[in-house]
Amino acid sequence: MRNDKNFHWIIFNYYVLFPINQFEQNYKPIIQACSYDSIPTTHLWDDELNVVIPALWYILHLPRMGFDVFENDIELVLHSHDEPHNIIVCPFVRNNPVFQKEINRILVNATLIVCPDDIYQDVLCCSDITKPLLGIYKISDLNTELVHEHWKQLSLYARKIEPEIDTCIIDSEFRLTFSDERKILPLVPLANQLGYTKQLVEEIEKLNYGSNHNMYAIAMRQRIIDCYRNLIKEEPDVKTRTEKIIIENPNFNGIPLVITLPGIMSSQVKRFNRVKNLPQNEREIIDILGCHRALAKNALWLSLDTISQEMFTELSALEEHCKDSKKINNLFVWRTLRRIGKLLNNRLRASKIDIINHVSQITVFSDFPIGLAILDGCTAPLCCIKSISYRPLSPLTKAFQYEMGKLPQVYFGRKLKIVLAECVEKSDNIRRYCDVLTNNLKNMVKNEPDIDIVVEEISTVSLFKEMLDKHRDADILLISAHGTYNKYRNMAGLVIGNEIWMADDNNLHVPPVVLLSACHVMPRGRGVVSVGDLFIRAGAMAVLGTFIPVDVRRNTVLITRLFIEIFEVRKGWSHIRTLDEIWSHVVCTNAVHEIIAPTSSGHNKLEIWANTKKKDGTFPQAEFKNKYSVGRLRSTHTYDDTVEILREIAYKDGIGEYYDSFIKSNGYFPESVFYQFIGMPENVFIRNDVMSEWYDINKKENK
Repeated sequence: MRNDKNFHWIIFNYYVLFPINQFEQNYKPIIQACSYDSIPTTHLWDDELNVVIPALWYILHLPRMGFDVFENDIELVLHSHDEPHNIIVCPFVRNNPVFQKEINRILVNATLIVCPDDIYQDVLCCSDITKPLLGIYKISDLNTELVHEHWKQLSLYARKIEPEIDTCIIDSEFRLTFSDERKILPLVPLANQLGYTKQLVEEIEKLNYGSNHNMYAIAMRQRIIDCYRNLIKEEPDVKTRTEKIIIENPNFNGIPLVITLPGIMSSQVKRFNRVKNLPQNEREIIDILGCHRALAKNALWLSLDTISQEMFTELSALEEHCKDSKKINNLFVWRTLRRIGKLLNNRLRASKIDIINHVSQITVFSDFPIGLAILDGCTAPLCCIKSISYRPLSPLTKAFQYEMGKLPQVYFGRKLKIVLAECVEKSDNIRRYCDVLTNNLKNMVKNEPDIDIVVEEISTVSLFKEMLDKHRDADILLISAHGTYNKYRNMAGLVIGNEIWMADDNNLHVPPVVLLSACHVMPRGRGVVSVGDLFIRAGAMAVLGTFIPVDVRRNTVLITRLFIEIFEVRKGWSHIRTLDEIWSHVVCTNAVHEIIAPTSSGHNKLEIWANTKKKDGTFPQAEFKNKYSVGRLRSTHTYDDTVEILREIAYKDGIGEYYDSFIKSNGYFPESVFYQFIGMPENVFIRNDVMSEWYDINKKENK
């Protein structure tokens, strides 16, 4: 293969144009409800994009990239992590040719351009649009015969550049799919590598309309993976080369899952004129998001019906209940998490997919945080069991723009720069705990020359934006601040000095990862506009935020543990590779800290016991982590297991009766499950051997 500098041909750039009469350059991300009063919408969708829906489905039948038209080495297939279709949707301004000329500058290295019929001739007449590899087509041209022609042309193009490699063209019986048949599309890249696309079409045609296409997709994907495993068994050399990759890649020890779960809370319907019944055009767009992401990950795609209002009611009540930490009833919290789990189970049951045992990672397109749910057979929330990436659906136009392009993957395994923006004033009574976190981070990296931590004191929004501009090379931005949630104004943001900031500027330079160490900046129960969502809009790849007010002491422990895990994974001390996996591990193993955590009234006897050195020089908390819990914590029951193991240690130390009494009367609050990562934390690599090799090669070449 050629080196990476000549790999531009591997990326296929699919452009879709839609007609508009004018273009709003000074875009306002916080949209007033009245803007949509005349348009029936559930998730705030710009209906001028409806005309391109057929074009999007067509492109999802084509190769994602150059490697899809080659017969690939199994090692390359196993290394595949996230390879989406690169679909760029652009406006075609009818009444402003000067501005359209500027837009046409975006249409670089075009593989294909598709547009609605009514602007087709105008697009053809644009002399400054370079003819794409496959040409320019109107939507009415798109059909099965053209799918095969485009696969063939892309194969011939790739063969000219890499003539020594055999091409891999879609089977002649493959056809455009419709309606629920599209559940098979995420299987096409893998199936095509094994000549399995004919079987896909044959078996889908055996199913009656309304059959469970999800179950079919699950069965077919397992067959495809079994083919790979059989190949490995039959070829010892391949087995030796790929054994490590399979161990390190959870996608081949389970099934990556993409879930689309639309629906909004009733308060949004009543207050902001949004419609409860999901319009068909929004249903299709949400399905396109799910299908596009599942294709990128070689994942299953589970399209669920609109979420029940009861689930949002439970979530809203839970967030409201947790607003005052002194009044939290832990038994109520756990009952609510179980009720949410039962309601979610009702949605999952029809698909008959075993999330707990057969799914490796979950990406969920929804305004609802399913990670809070305690599913059947579990006593811990789902976020403790599986790594989950949340992709909020509202506003749907922005979710669509974020998803359809090919975003770069990020590697933090070599150099790492962390910027801590301290927005809590020194006179604030919680500042001393914020300083503990700062000192923890500084101490952890004292002997790490490849990790740089910069601390900036921020007192105004203008200083904050100056800081972002100054540290454009930052990898992680940790924001220590107060959060503010005003349900009547429908917004949750950051308090910086005397200002409330929503990160809604159009000229921000945001690092790939943003960690919001602040209270209730991303509540989901009432559908508010969230500063976390707007950081994604500003360019962040992954944002961590909270649903509720959090205890600053517990937050310090949690964020410290997150960075400890990041630094350890960088050193290769774990098979974990990505940020979402790290976060899931941190949450799963945080139960011990929550059980012995100080109460709202101050320290308690359990906390003192767990952190007091005994005569033999050990601490009960250290004994739990290093000895008693090893191999005994089940992710599905991590809280219950932690309680029982701590109970053993407490009885051994002579405070067993107090321990039982405390747990029975007070319980414990699972605060870490009320955080969520939105965006693509699964594409933030802390450890990756291939990326490490490329990093070293590029470093040598640039010297």
